[in-house]
Amino acid sequence: MGTVGVSNLSGPNFTIDNEDGLKAEARKKAIDDAKTKAEALAKDLGVSLGKITSFNEGGGGYPMMYAKAEMMSGGVSSAPAPAELPKGENTITSDVTITYEIR
Repeated sequence: MGTVGVSNLSGPNFTIDNEDGLKAEARKKAIDDAKTKAEALAKDLGVSLGKITSFNEGGGGYPMMYAKAEMMSGGVSSAPAPAELPKGENTITSDVTITYEIR
């Protein structure tokens, strides 16, 4: 009787449901936050905001998996361990830069 060894294993691959909707929500929150900060800064400077002269978006949503340290360490033990899925989260971000006219 022989044994079977696994030399290459990939997966599982995690995906995000409604990724486009979540990216749009992150962008909306980033725009709202930028506007709030711009309004506060304008008030501190004694000026008013005019129209938007430029907009740039970065980030765009990079899913990142945060796993337990022991799952990532690749440690070797003499007894086979049961398969476990790492616990973690996916994060979608949007970074925006908005330039306003000031009056």
